[in-house]
Amino acid sequence: MFWRFGFHNPSVIDTLLDRGDVKLDEVLEEEDLLQEAKSHNQKLVDFLVKPDNLCLLIHYITAPDLEGNKRLKYPFLASEIMACEIPQILDAVVLEHRPLLESLWAYLDRPAAPRRRFGASDETEVGLDSMQASYFCKVISILMAKQTAEMLKFITAKPENIKKLLAHLQTSSIMDLLLTLIRMEELEEGKGIIQWLNDYGLLEDLIDRLDPYLDDDEHSIAQQCICEIIRMSQTSVQDSPSIGVNDIIIKLKSQPVMKKLTMFMLNTEAPNSTSALINGITIIIDLIRHNNSDVENDSSLNGNYGCQTSQIMRDMPVSLADMLKVLSDHVGDFNQLLLDPKSIKKSVSNAMGEQASLGFERLRICELFAELLHCSNMSNLNTTALNESLTPESPNPDQTQKSDENTKDDKPKPAHDNDDDLFSIGDYLKQKYVEHKVMPICVDLFFSFPWNNVLHYVVYDMLHQVFNGRVDKGLNRSLIISILKDGQLTDWIIKAQKLNDIESAKRKGTRLGYMGHLTFISDEIVKVFEGYPESILNTVKDDIDLDAWNKYCSGELRDTKERDRLPLGGARPNDDPDHISDDDEEGDEEDDSRGVPSQFSRYLVHHVSQEKLTEEYAEEGTDRWINTRDSNDNKIDEEEPESNKIITDWTRGFQQFPHTNTLHRTQSHHPGDNYEDEDEDVDDDEYDHLADTTERQRRANIRRGITVLATAEVKKQQQQQKEQQLKLQQQKEAEQQDNEDFGDFVSGSEVDLNKTMVSGLKDIDLSQVVQSPLPPPLPTWNDQHYVRAVKTKEEERGKIKDFCLDDEEQEGEI
Repeated sequence: MFWRFGFHNPSVIDTLLDRGDVKLDEVLEEEDLLQEAKSHNQKLVDFLVKPDNLCLLIHYITAPDLEGNKRLKYPFLASEIMACEIPQILDAVVLEHRPLLESLWAYLDRPAAPRRRFGASDETEVGLDSMQASYFCKVISILMAKQTAEMLKFITAKPENIKKLLAHLQTSSIMDLLLTLIRMEELEEGKGIIQWLNDYGLLEDLIDRLDPYLDDDEHSIAQQCICEIIRMSQTSVQDSPSIGVNDIIIKLKSQPVMKKLTMFMLNTEAPNSTSALINGITIIIDLIRHNNSDVENDSSLNGNYGCQTSQIMRDMPVSLADMLKVLSDHVGDFNQLLLDPKSIKKSVSNAMGEQASLGFERLRICELFAELLHCSNMSNLNTTALNESLTPESPNPDQTQKSDENTKDDKPKPAHDNDDDLFSIGDYLKQKYVEHKVMPICVDLFFSFPWNNVLHYVVYDMLHQVFNGRVDKGLNRSLIISILKDGQLTDWIIKAQKLNDIESAKRKGTRLGYMGHLTFISDEIVKVFEGYPESILNTVKDDIDLDAWNKYCSGELRDTKERDRLPLGGARPNDDPDHISDDDEEGDEEDDSRGVPSQFSRYLVHHVSQEKLTEEYAEEGTDRWINTRDSNDNKIDEEEPESNKIITDWTRGFQQFPHTNTLHRTQSHHPGDNYEDEDEDVDDDEYDHLADTTERQRRANIRRGITVLATAEVKKQQQQQKEQQLKLQQQKEAEQQDNEDFGDFVSGSEVDLNKTMVSGLKDIDLSQVVQSPLPPPLPTWNDQHYVRAVKTKEEERGKIKDFCLDDEEQEGEI
């Protein structure tokens, strides 16, 4: 980096700062200002740290009276300079010049917009400018991150600071600042900030914003803020960061807060009760999902891996018994909204035409019922009595004792066979479900809206929980009987299947939207009937049509499951569908129970046997050029006699390949030789496969997948072929030995030799050459008939001496 060694040009900022009378506005107009600030230019830092410049810089962040180009440019530059995290500037603002920090925080003293009432006319906008508010929150967040202890001490010093934040909560950046302040609880310096916020009414203010007489925006702000606090305090997922159980969460799940929230949600006379209901249900669902008590029962956290549970889990999950008790008392009110919703459209248009509208209100209520059912199945809500689990974490023991005394008289009678058992919170909710017929109503909605897949998933989730719950303990058995008797679930399924068949049979017809979930539900019912024939089936057999149900299970349901079990691409196609052996039929019947893996294993076994057979034929020297096909569909029975096999002659209609007439290289010819009997172009080692019946039979058997031949016949053929190949090999070696003397040519007249060769070539009969079984015997030659083509070294040296002079004569001549 050249600037470290002085090989760079001085920046414009440095040149400008060398002047003694430079002002902050001139520096802010330079284009390289932010780049120099990020690189911590020392001259620039010394200039900005001056009290006058620093005060003006803080003023620009929140100044409401800037004009022209300064109104947008200067606040942005000032906030970005603070975001560069220059230690000298941050220390000067927080530690050295506290009035600067107070002037910055005074931005929240500006008048806030009042809470908007539902249906009120829009008045003049009063409140913070969203852009300047974002600059302010950005600077405060940087200061809290770098000077955490000092900033929290400054904020908590005055209780009205929390009221200032809540007053401007309609501005999104202020709500983000509040959540950032809550996250400080994770740091060591920030411990206690949540308790301070809870003591000065944070949760009460947020709950009051869910008033059904207020606007939708107020409901949304409160819901988002509360849900973020719940997620930051979650105890379900151990790997996620969390601040743990805190005072805000404990107060949120308490009976007073839940009663107030439930009153807002169920106030049908308020004009905006639907929005309050939807946002309130969202808060309850998040509270249940992020505080699952069943994490403590995980076997992987109980010391199985050499660590203790206390080392892994941050906090024990918060008990939701108080919340579940309050909501269980209002199950009937929520159920009434399913039957008579307040806000609903008559019909909506979609791809399937005009359809009845379910409404977001009823969908959220069904989701609430499903989550409450999950909550009732938590272990810590099914092991304690009703009077012992209402307020386990109440900070006031006197209030806990009073609540216990008040609930002893109202305790419902247990539904267990053993009267000594205590009634748990989970069973109390299930008793309300049975009493108000919650599950039958949800089943009716399931079949009334065939194209709402979100509703189908929610109802299936509820049915799955009930059908897989314990029957020998608790009120889960009563829920199952209520679904089958009051809800007539089996009859609904049979009717839906018939309706689906009618719709699918139409031109361009489609299956109904709930048919996939219907198959899963039917499987759950079958498992319940098979698992509990006495306690469940005998109880409901008089109230449902078992004959129609059994017919459905053995017919449509079985066909659907068999179709779903098939491979996605279908069965493997057969190359030879006309020929199906008995062994294939028996094998297919066995494979129906085992499925596709058995077919694949048969293919592998047969493929290995074919490779072994190929290696045997390669050793024999045969040309095995017919590959086996469809080894999966063509099987062989080793014990089947050879006489019962049908041999397919696949060479029928083919002719033998004619031999080409080619001239091979021969030895030097003599004028007196006879060339008519020469047949050197015949290659005796070629085996005529098409003329051999045994070979044709072998190839036909290979095509049909036959991998086992008669052992004696194969050995006999192999022996014959080996003997024949040995003879041919010996002949080739003899010919090769004769060809090594090819360097000697026949002596004689050249003219006579040419005439003899021409006349000999004319007399060659190619047909006789092809049909000749063996080559003619070679004539016997004498040494007189040959002429050496290469001279010896002695002769060559003698020839050189005749033409070369001695060394002395050559030197004298030179």
